[in-house]
Amino acid sequence: MIKARGFTLLEVLVALAVVAVALAAGVRTLGQAADVSTALAERNLARWVAEDHVALLRARGVLPPVGVREGKASENGRAFAWTETAEDLPQSPFRRVQVQVHLDQPDANTTAQLVIFLLRNPG
Repeated sequence: MIKARGFTLLEVLVALAVVAVALAAGVRTLGQAADVSTALAERNLARWVAEDHVALLRARGVLPPVGVREGKASENGRAFAWTETAEDLPQSPFRRVQVQVHLDQPDANTTAQLVIFLLRNPG
C-alpha cells in the first residue's frame, strides 16, 4: 500500500494562523506609517506658514509692536492659525519675535515655532 504524502489539517491551520498574524502586523505598520506621513506633512506646511510670516515681517521693514497678535493663513489648502509674540529684550538692541503655528482647530497643539531677533534701532 502506498502512503499518501501531504500536510495534515492541523499543519495547514497552523500555517494559516501564522500568515494571518503576519498580515495583521503588516496592515498595522502601514497604518502607522500613514499617520506619521500625515503628521510630517502638516508640520512641514506649518513651518512654511511660519517662514512666510517672518519673511513678511522682514519685507515690511517695520518692527512689529510689542505684545501678542493672532491671525490665520492657509497653505496647500490647509487652514492654520498663527500667534506672534514680540518683546523687547532687556539691555539689548533687539526685539524677540516668536511665531507659533498650529492647525486652525480648537485645542490644536503647536505644530511649528520660529523665533527671530530684529534690530530695534537700525540707524
